Amino acid sequence: MHPFEETVSVAGGIAAAVVGVVIVLTLFYRILYWMTDAGAKPDTISIRGVLSKETYATVYLGGNEKFDRVRFVGFTNSETLKTHLPYELNGMVILEDEQQRRFLVRAKSIRMIVVPPETGSDAV
Repeated sequence: MHPFEETVSVAGGIAAAVVGVVIVLTLFYRILYWMTDAGAKPDTISIRGVLSKETYATVYLGGNEKFDRVRFVGFTNSETLKTHLPYELNGMVILEDEQQRRFLVRAKSIRMIVVPPETGSDAV
């Protein structure tokens, strides 16, 4: 064999091995991501005896704004290193009204939460 052909065949074998390893690692990390992070749900808020996912409350924000009869679905978690949200959307509370419209509200802007007494229709 010619020395050029020997060099190309050795370099081609090494390159094929490197490409194969990259493909296998890419597939491994995609599957690992799919199993752990895909479909992640927001963190939930629950204060025993006061707030749960089924409790409707009135949330007062700064600037005389309020949300009547909303429930707390969860919040965006800013503690994780890898997040799919922009930095500006971290630390927000997710509220849902009776028509199932959802609102993201900055947690720092909540001034007061009023939970009405339980009645027959609101009981958990």
